[in-house]
Amino acid sequence: MSRRDSGASSIASRRSRRSNPGGGEGETQRNKDAQFYEECRAAYVAVLGDTHEAMTSKAQLSLSLQQSGRNPSQKALDKYWTTKTKKLTYDEFCDVMRQEKPPSTSELLKAFKKMDINNDGYITHNELSRVLTQRGEKMSRKEVDAMIAEADDDGDKRLNYNEFCRMLMNTASKCRQTAMENIDKKMKSERKAKEKASPAPRIGRETSPLPHPRKRASINKTLPPVSKVAPKVTEPRNLKSWHHSHRKGCCLFEEHGKVVSHQYVLDVSTSSALWLSVKPLNLHPEIASSKPHPDIRVFLLRQNDNGTLGELVAHTNMKIQQKHCLHQELKAGTYRLLPMTTGCRLKPRQRQSKTKTQLIKKSADDCVLTKPFRNALTDIFELVDLDGNGTLSREEFNIFQLRTSGEAVDDDAWEVVEENFELKKGELTRKGFMDLNQMEANDLDGDTDDLWVTLQSMGFSDDLALDESLPFIVDAYTDKCKSHIRALPLQGGGAALERAVCEAVRTSGEERIKIKEAVDAVMHTSVSDSIFTITVENKASTKFSLKLDCGKSSNCISSRPDLNHTIVVPPKTVVIGHHIMPEKDSEEWTIKCTDTVIT
Repeated sequence: MSRRDSGASSIASRRSRRSNPGGGEGETQRNKDAQFYEECRAAYVAVLGDTHEAMTSKAQLSLSLQQSGRNPSQKALDKYWTTKTKKLTYDEFCDVMRQEKPPSTSELLKAFKKMDINNDGYITHNELSRVLTQRGEKMSRKEVDAMIAEADDDGDKRLNYNEFCRMLMNTASKCRQTAMENIDKKMKSERKAKEKASPAPRIGRETSPLPHPRKRASINKTLPPVSKVAPKVTEPRNLKSWHHSHRKGCCLFEEHGKVVSHQYVLDVSTSSALWLSVKPLNLHPEIASSKPHPDIRVFLLRQNDNGTLGELVAHTNMKIQQKHCLHQELKAGTYRLLPMTTGCRLKPRQRQSKTKTQLIKKSADDCVLTKPFRNALTDIFELVDLDGNGTLSREEFNIFQLRTSGEAVDDDAWEVVEENFELKKGELTRKGFMDLNQMEANDLDGDTDDLWVTLQSMGFSDDLALDESLPFIVDAYTDKCKSHIRALPLQGGGAALERAVCEAVRTSGEERIKIKEAVDAVMHTSVSDSIFTITVENKASTKFSLKLDCGKSSNCISSRPDLNHTIVVPPKTVVIGHHIMPEKDSEEWTIKCTDTVIT
């Protein structure tokens, strides 16, 4: 094997070893806990009706786990419910939920192979129907037919591995969604029953009819259309004479809907004024779109000598058209730029593509990249070219490799790139990038799985729509010295970003609302031209759950899955409750929010 072949194969094979693109910090523990306990409670109440009621049978345990999307085996159930078990409390059920994880990919593959009797890579309609209607928690033939029909994309009456996994994942998701809807209905029903059972006041000379008991909204605010709000700030007049540096970047989804993005190190050698702006980057400005732009902001934190992040210095709290800006006097030093999107308009993909775009066409000698695939690679090149100079440096290519394969570019791999593909001033050209992907397609001999890993990790769907990516551009101007911006690999903002957001809301001084049913707890709100944020501060030494119901708001969308959302607030912490934006920028928007402490 030649050096080109061995090195090229090394680069190509990294796609298949990618397990956790972007690396970086994970979700904050408190967000995980909130989601976990919300899931536990919904599953438990769906079967038992109340978390104070204990389980008294193995069947109840099995059904509750299924409500949460788990699929416990009989062996697992026997482990949790032994011959000596008489009952299980809600807390004990939560412990079981921590141990009994949702089915993994390897478990799904094992189940698939067990049903795939003739080992042809497909499960027939009859094979799957026989299992689902005769074993375990049995389903009716009609239910099975509907479930299979939804997953069978090509209508060939059989399921391949991807269709099978999607079917099971969708079923689990629907179980969880149904459980959450049931608990919401139950709470509303109980609230109505309490209101109905309240004794009517006696009416006499000294009394008057009391109004029907109703919780008043703690937040009630109407805001003007974003498109009609005039900018409250202008760029510095002499900005063109300032030192300018810029970097592109993007926000991308990880598994479970977590967002990662490029971060940046900003070095300022002399105390200087900083004007910084960030805006979404449209890769195809020639294609008109009526959709509002996704939001993107930047938080500026001081970076300590050891690389850890310090206090919040400033954030982009001013808006000029699509740009979010900040104007700040900076001391000489090193800073970290943390981009952030609220998630109101950039949502995880919900749709399923009916067909998968063809990436290559095989000819007698090699594989030819199709035009849609080449167009997608062109977009990827634009996303990876962070300094926008039309070529990829080793650092930029390394960030791309970390995202798509999880491994850095070592000296041998970069030497192969230098020897075999077109470079300009030591950097990979657009043609060289295309040739590298052409070589990868040839090495894979028609197998496109690794090519799809690259596309999906960069935010592309099966029909090559870039719908899980938010490209943006950051511009920094300094008046006294030339600043330097260095891009970092994609990573989550983690606890540092959440602290920065909460601190920005707290110091904005917009509104501070006491939470009546909780001791030493307040809500802070902040509003800009287009974003309304609610944070919850718990000063007490015990945690509580808070339901923030913004369901009666109009022309509003939330960063949460629903405008009616419950969060867990750990002791001595501040957490984000809702980010809210207008659904249509051309119309006014009204936020109405009631808060209810859940015990």
